[in-house]
Amino acid sequence: MMATHTPQSSTQFRFMESHDAFEHAGGLNEWDDNRYHQLEKKAHFHGAIASHSIAGKVQVTRETMDSQCVEQICHVPLDSIVIVNVRSDEDVLLNGRYVNASTFHISSGRSFHAVSKAPIEALMLTVSKAVFFERFRTGGFFNIEEKPFERFIQPSTDTQIDFETNLKSHLSDVQAGIGQISFSSGLERVFGCVQEILDFETSSRFVVPPSTRTYIVEKSCEFFARHVHDENIGVLDLCNHLRISRRTLQYSFEDVLGMTPLNYVRSVRLNTARKLLMSSPQETIQGAALDAGFSHLGRFSKYYQEFFGELPSQTVSRLGVQRRYH
Repeated sequence: MMATHTPQSSTQFRFMESHDAFEHAGGLNEWDDNRYHQLEKKAHFHGAIASHSIAGKVQVTRETMDSQCVEQICHVPLDSIVIVNVRSDEDVLLNGRYVNASTFHISSGRSFHAVSKAPIEALMLTVSKAVFFERFRTGGFFNIEEKPFERFIQPSTDTQIDFETNLKSHLSDVQAGIGQISFSSGLERVFGCVQEILDFETSSRFVVPPSTRTYIVEKSCEFFARHVHDENIGVLDLCNHLRISRRTLQYSFEDVLGMTPLNYVRSVRLNTARKLLMSSPQETIQGAALDAGFSHLGRFSKYYQEFFGELPSQTVSRLGVQRRYH
């Protein structure tokens, strides 16, 4: 369900709710090739996105997901800078680091990989690079205009609270139609918080280091994302790629994600097949299975039903599209 209104020609407010991870992923246009994978069998999903875009150069977004164990894979465009602050009852794995409300992730031109084990709220500010370098003082540390970069920054608690309060206040005011202006006082205060974060970064150079196990899981997920359609790629290939033992890989996945590497690989492939069935009207069930790395159709249907609680054919029928096995 999506509602949209445009207070001015240069601004647009959108609000959407979804009960499907694939549909929810399509509501976040800050990212390139945004994908969500449910990693828990028969998990209930509910997501909501409130977003205000200003002249295509600034976007303010609040995202919530009421679901257990969800993975996000996407890419930050090189011509934009995205500032993300996430909060959850459990720490969120983001590009190999554990983060929560105390940490801000700032990146451009980089892959973005996050896994949350509990319901999550994400607050995001997306700014074009031109506006970013025009608006903020970076002390030279962020002046990497042509290269990808990322930073993990932990500013003061007051800055964290102010960022959250003012970002939410801005979205509420825009949604309610209060003050039909592009930049509200709340958004100006959000920008002030970003400057405080940047000032903290240039003075502290604080880095949140990855642990060995989160590094192994992060690099494994990156490798598998590049080979998800290749049925011949499996757990042993991950071990060979990282030059680690199967036991080390197993312990890392169980510690970080709470599942085995095999279950992770199968879950992502099943999500890939579901995305193909939902997004490509011309796709056959057999074709979706093959493209997701399943050569045995019967086994694929069994895994699919166990994971999503319905057969692939039921997914297709529910979408009102008639397809058949062939």
